[in-house]
Amino acid sequence: MRRLAYILLLLLPLYAEAQVNISGTHYNLPQPVNIDYVVLFADLTQSDAYLEYTGTAAFQWRDLNGNVIQSGSGAETLYPEPDKGYLLYTPDTTISFYIIDYNKYRLTLNELTAEAECERTILTLNALIPEMSYLDSYQMMHKLVREGTVTYTSLGWSEGDGAWTDSVATETVRLLPQVAVGAPLKDTQFSLIADQFATALGLTPDSVTSDEMTAIAVAAHPQSVTTTRGEQIENEPERPINETQLSGSAPLDINFISNTNKPTAKYFLWEIYKGTDLIATRTDEDQRYTFMTDGTYQVKFWVRNDQCVSDSVVFDINVSSSQLVVPNVFTPNGDGTNDEFRVMYRSLAEFHCWVYDRWGKLVYEWDDPAKGWDGTINGRPAAEGAYFYVIRARGTDADPNVKYHRTTKRRPADIGVYQLSGDINLIR
Repeated sequence: MRRLAYILLLLLPLYAEAQVNISGTHYNLPQPVNIDYVVLFADLTQSDAYLEYTGTAAFQWRDLNGNVIQSGSGAETLYPEPDKGYLLYTPDTTISFYIIDYNKYRLTLNELTAEAECERTILTLNALIPEMSYLDSYQMMHKLVREGTVTYTSLGWSEGDGAWTDSVATETVRLLPQVAVGAPLKDTQFSLIADQFATALGLTPDSVTSDEMTAIAVAAHPQSVTTTRGEQIENEPERPINETQLSGSAPLDINFISNTNKPTAKYFLWEIYKGTDLIATRTDEDQRYTFMTDGTYQVKFWVRNDQCVSDSVVFDINVSSSQLVVPNVFTPNGDGTNDEFRVMYRSLAEFHCWVYDRWGKLVYEWDDPAKGWDGTINGRPAAEGAYFYVIRARGTDADPNVKYHRTTKRRPADIGVYQLSGDINLIR
């Protein structure tokens, strides 16, 4: 029984609506409080603006106090008065209505002024906006919120194009003497169209446009572009090979591009930290920096003008410490594996290697650690056996005052300074 009652309750609004025809240009307020319908008519003076009972049961049109207004055959059509409530009473149900004539509450927008702030824009509205409200079935008053739509042109950042483009912003606001909307990133005008009820009724809403406002808000979408060093090679595993890379083997050369909303943005500040230590400050619009020594860095960026400053944008950079590992054998047999005598390295600033045969004759030398000896002498395959190498290399993290020297025990000052020698075995 309870389930049946619940189903009938769900069907009641459909049944009730089927008994009433609301004629004329109108809009039913969604979800009114304690009343079935709040009906906004565009113009109640029109002859087609009425409520009509279409059921077959006995009925009465009453006011909200329960007083009978009209009933019986021929009284099905009710021409309502504005700002009044009505009840359609039948033995099966009672439907409540409140009627508003929107024509009585048309607003007039006189002037709109805009004042720029860093985080928002204050719009001041000079307008005649009559207050609209309705009574519910318990004679309680409910004020209707009147809203408008503000549009203005700002700038939007396109990641795909890497550029600022014009972007139309739209915001819904309450119609108050002052409202806040977003802060545009370019000089613009603000247009207000009001209100939502005119739009819902299919009427032409009133509108007003401000004078052009000078923008003061600043923004940035900085990008980093890393200088690449060709394709990945096996013996430098942390080699920077793509422009978005923010870590790897030094020297790590990165160009930082501010991408600000000029000309509103005027002044630029870059700060470079190693750990917590500030090591560089730049005020150029864009900047290039080469990270030579190992460690963790932060690059912070702000843009400002005479009124506003942007939030900080941070880039985190990690630079590898130097390393040099020398193999003791290579196999130049053309199988594509270990065919050259190459060192494994990272973050080297200097490199030179000499290879000697067992009689002390120089057979090959090179100064690019990415390359190596292919096991030939004057274009001919060298004999198998042991050869002697000498390497001098300096990492980007080396103290420039430390000279090359032979040592059996490395000191802290020797970090990044490599003077190595040993045997390299050629096996075919």
